[in-house]
Amino acid sequence: MASRVQDGKDGGMTQEPPPILTVTEDFLGWTLDRSACLPKSQRHTFGQKLDLLTLEALERIITARYDVRARPNELRALNLTLEKLRVLWRIVHNRHWISGQQLLYAARCLDEIGRMAGAWLKVSESKRP
Repeated sequence: MASRVQDGKDGGMTQEPPPILTVTEDFLGWTLDRSACLPKSQRHTFGQKLDLLTLEALERIITARYDVRARPNELRALNLTLEKLRVLWRIVHNRHWISGQQLLYAARCLDEIGRMAGAWLKVSESKRP
């Protein structure tokens, strides 16, 4: 996935992060805010798991960005991580700890990240010899 290059503030060149990274970072911030609002008795179980899985997703994207050989495996593993997050968010919603609108937001973000990862994987595999 090619990144655009822009002039940096100091006159140097900087790479713009790929959209999948930006969307995942935004989703991580949102997740941290939601997990902090879970009932105290569930913050450790569900909140920590949601936070850790979202961080894992971000780590897999960063690894895929910089390690071309690991990219296909990282993107496939990312898909599994996203599925775990989908299930946990549904459970959290079913327990009435988040609203339907919040579940919809989480589902849309996870879907968007998954679609971008799938497209990235498809492009990466088409470039392999």
